[in-house]
Amino acid sequence: MYQKYFYISLFLMAGSLFAQSKGITSFEENGLYGFKNKKGKVIIEPQYEQTMEFTKSGVAFVVSKNKWICIDTKNKFLLESFLYDNGPDYIVESLARYVEEGKMGFHNERCQKVIEAQYDFAYPFENGYAIVCNGCELKPEGEHKRIVGGKYGVIDKKGNLVIPIDSEAIISVDAKKRIAEVKQDGKTVKVKWKARS
Repeated sequence: MYQKYFYISLFLMAGSLFAQSKGITSFEENGLYGFKNKKGKVIIEPQYEQTMEFTKSGVAFVVSKNKWICIDTKNKFLLESFLYDNGPDYIVESLARYVEEGKMGFHNERCQKVIEAQYDFAYPFENGYAIVCNGCELKPEGEHKRIVGGKYGVIDKKGNLVIPIDSEAIISVDAKKRIAEVKQDGKTVKVKWKARS
């Protein structure tokens, strides 16, 4: 179900989100990276371990203390991105995941926090909805990690819980019919929700 996100992600990386902001480019000095404006003037001193270029939205993802963070052109820290595929989380349906104090939420392409970080894990959005969980953990499994334990629910893009976080698993979500197949007390049941304005 979530395998297709890899392909969507590659498309988005090549698209407008990571398109370079006009005139600002990264440069390296003594193993650290900073940014210069179109006149070659240093606007952010070399201090980062790795950088991506500034986007048209005026933000850049950089590595600081082994974490991918988002900054603006004034070098203001905006948020810490969720690490995915050894880089910042991808924008899917206009939102990407960020972490704050051990919890996960969603931000937009300007690195503005849209959905508060309040979940132990959140899957990317698909057809307007995302599966979230609390009490779950990321467990290493070879080169990857998997989610174990906890209770699961579903949120919409405004952060409203359309299915409470009380299921053992969310098996499938039908966004058009607003029905989810969930596992509760060891049984698979269907849960319907109403559209919210």
